[in-house]
Amino acid sequence: MLKNINLRSDITLVYFLIVIISTLAISISNCNSQGLHKLKWHKEPKLAPETAFTDMDGVSVTISDFVGKVLIINLWATWCAPCIEEMPTLNNLQRDFIDSEIYIIALSQDRQGAKVAEPFVLKNGWTEINLYISDGVTFAREAGVRGLPTTLLIGKNGYELARLEGTIDWDTEEVKSLLMDLAAR
Repeated sequence: MLKNINLRSDITLVYFLIVIISTLAISISNCNSQGLHKLKWHKEPKLAPETAFTDMDGVSVTISDFVGKVLIINLWATWCAPCIEEMPTLNNLQRDFIDSEIYIIALSQDRQGAKVAEPFVLKNGWTEINLYISDGVTFAREAGVRGLPTTLLIGKNGYELARLEGTIDWDTEEVKSLLMDLAAR
């Protein structure tokens, strides 16, 4: 039993290190790059992972709980410099789409969860962002995330349409136009 626990811990640690190294590589390759051209569209929409994550009230949710909305799921962490740089643009984007079919999920990958993520978000004044907490491994692994930040664009039917590895300025007319088009479908 103890051997299984140690093996699981080792696997989690290795996965965490891979995510950190990948995050650095993605960040370096995306330096100062802007725009939707960085989105990688799938030839065929992919069913998004049904791995549960929690809201700030501790309620467990899955992507299927948001069917009918266009989702932007941004996987980020408080220790990820590019994530922190990108977050204000996501906050502003959500502010522009309050009470709409467009919903942004800031899915923290911090290992210490809400204890670290919530004060960090509040300290930075990101009051519009919808903060959710993952265990830092499961959702990212199920979604095939290679580094942070990674953003999944989910259609109203719960299927992943595109993804972005790295950062963009989300608070642009180009992005808003695309999202309104997806919401109108």
